[in-house]
Amino acid sequence: MKYFVICFFVFTTLATQAQQVDTLSVDTFKSKKLKEVVVTATRTARNLMQLPMPVTTISNKDIKNRGMVRLNEILNEQTGLSVLPDAHGQGIQIQGFSPDYTMIMLDGMPLIGRTTGILDLTRITTNDIDKIEIVKGPVSSLYGSEAMAGVINMISATPQWGGSGSIAARYGTNKNADISLNGGFATNKLSLSGFVNRYSSGGYTLVPQSGSPTVSPFIGYTFNGRLGYKFSDATNFNVQVRDYTNTADNNFLVDNERVTGDGTEKDLNISAGLTHKFSNKFKGDARLYHAGYSTKSLLTNNADGSVYDETFFNQKFNRAELQGDYKIINSLRFTGGIGGQNESVVATRYNNKKTFQSGYLYGQADWTPFKQLNIIGGGRFDTHSVYRSQFSPKLAASYQLSEKFVILASTGKGYKAPDFRQLYLNFTNAVVGYSVFGTEEAALEMQKLQDQNQIQSILINPASLNALKAESSTAYNFGYRYRPINGLMWTVNAFRNNIRDLIDSEPIAIKTNGQSVFSYLNLQKVYTQGVETDVSFSFLKRWTVAGGMQYLEAYDQNVLDKIKAGQVFGTDQATRETIKVKKSQYGGLLNRSKYMANARIAYQDDRTGITMSVRAIYRGRYGFSDVDGNGIVNRNDEYVKGYVLLNASVSKLFLNNQLRLQVTGDNLGNYKNPGAISNLPGTLVYAGITYNFNKQ
Repeated sequence: MKYFVICFFVFTTLATQAQQVDTLSVDTFKSKKLKEVVVTATRTARNLMQLPMPVTTISNKDIKNRGMVRLNEILNEQTGLSVLPDAHGQGIQIQGFSPDYTMIMLDGMPLIGRTTGILDLTRITTNDIDKIEIVKGPVSSLYGSEAMAGVINMISATPQWGGSGSIAARYGTNKNADISLNGGFATNKLSLSGFVNRYSSGGYTLVPQSGSPTVSPFIGYTFNGRLGYKFSDATNFNVQVRDYTNTADNNFLVDNERVTGDGTEKDLNISAGLTHKFSNKFKGDARLYHAGYSTKSLLTNNADGSVYDETFFNQKFNRAELQGDYKIINSLRFTGGIGGQNESVVATRYNNKKTFQSGYLYGQADWTPFKQLNIIGGGRFDTHSVYRSQFSPKLAASYQLSEKFVILASTGKGYKAPDFRQLYLNFTNAVVGYSVFGTEEAALEMQKLQDQNQIQSILINPASLNALKAESSTAYNFGYRYRPINGLMWTVNAFRNNIRDLIDSEPIAIKTNGQSVFSYLNLQKVYTQGVETDVSFSFLKRWTVAGGMQYLEAYDQNVLDKIKAGQVFGTDQATRETIKVKKSQYGGLLNRSKYMANARIAYQDDRTGITMSVRAIYRGRYGFSDVDGNGIVNRNDEYVKGYVLLNASVSKLFLNNQLRLQVTGDNLGNYKNPGAISNLPGTLVYAGITYNFNKQ
């Protein structure tokens, strides 16, 4: 299969000598045109300007102009989004929610593989993506459990009529190499496209004296093939296959002994869909989807060849879905669907195979009673094999005061059932030494550690942990889109999320090695609220300035109540005396910055083919650890200080815009924080080249 795909690429790129031009585009919000169409927020094509939910779009041209090739790179520069690292990759935070609560989709189908709740964004290449759509706030009314914070949907590029092909390469710091080859062919009835990507790195270490890498050297391959066939003007069929494989060369120093071995990660996605237009008013879709995600690792001691650690993780996900779209009258459209899915996990971190089944039914009415007003209402009913059924409603409206000013408001319910790891995880990090237990395993595993004299102190008695409840939230968003003059766009969105039974990992014990034992608890009355704004302005034909900012508050209301009652104590950082914690000292939920901002300036000259941009990203200080052991952040030494990242890129087009040469630099200020931020190895510099086989 893989060799066939490779041959197909070579044939299409060399035989057709065709590719759509990499048209120049200003590296700003200029891509947000008034007539831009998005599909993720409503499951139907809608005009962005009037859509009554906070939505951000990122075009392929924006991505190319900034020299970015991985999903984490482009999302990290978006207002209100924060890329968070952990030992298993980099995830995304939206409106103060952890990465667990944002659904990542490819062409409307969810990607899986959240071994720690984070879906690693670095394993996703954007070279074959036409557009990224980001919906902020709960979209559980359409997408269910994992869409409590929002949805990020990557939409693949469609092949140009005739043939198309291109090759792109980027190489830079830490022997980081990214090479892509894509090709496509389309006629009136048939479309074929394929994509191959090789991504590798020499790895890096932030703490050389440890003798272990922060990120190990790796090589990853992505193969993506798409087939579409138009049986008639009314009937279309499509199938897509994506295969990702990554192999890491692990090499650690543990207790003065060298431990080595390969780690393999695989991700397979297969989807098929049939669309039929029954009439001018009714269209139906049938979709099948399969996803498989697996990891395997074998570490051995170099000294004697003995097995140090051997793990595996296998996850399967299957879904079948039917959707109908019916235009009742010109001003009223109804979209509805029904589906079912099965999910299973077999892993060394679970005592036996775990399986979930669920079914769902959703409906949405999209009503435009008159030109200026649009109202969208609907909901989704989910059933689950472990937890009770859940109904997630949504209501949103936009009002167009003028062609230049639109106000929007929405409210909805979010829902998330506890996942496999929160219930059944049984994991101890062999290198660092911390442990994480699901609530169903915590009491038994803690007793084993106590019997082995590995527990220094108990923070929370595991026997007192209640069974996890499903999480739910009620969200409110209110804002506007304003374009007073051509070239100037200003958006604002204020949000509030009231969360019940938020599931979070908390330390329940301290080991004799100084590491913690974690489990999962429901936190009552948690809320996140804030406001974000984006503005962009194009001037003098070639220049654009843009920027955005988010203010965020994320608190546990129970903690605030206890502080008010004088029941929370801490240790003074200077005197080490016990003191009562004041409300002003409480830093809120961990890993949430109160302030985040970005700014950028871009230059584009169509005549010379030169494009340049400089971008600055600010993340304010955030709580990182609990030094005085009271379970909250309340001291200055429990924070990561705020920092600024400076990124830049410059490119030049040659040969009638077929050839692009580019240089990019990330983190030009060489900011590092080895103890808290593992995904910032310092300054990164890349050189890139792209060649399109067809000019336009």
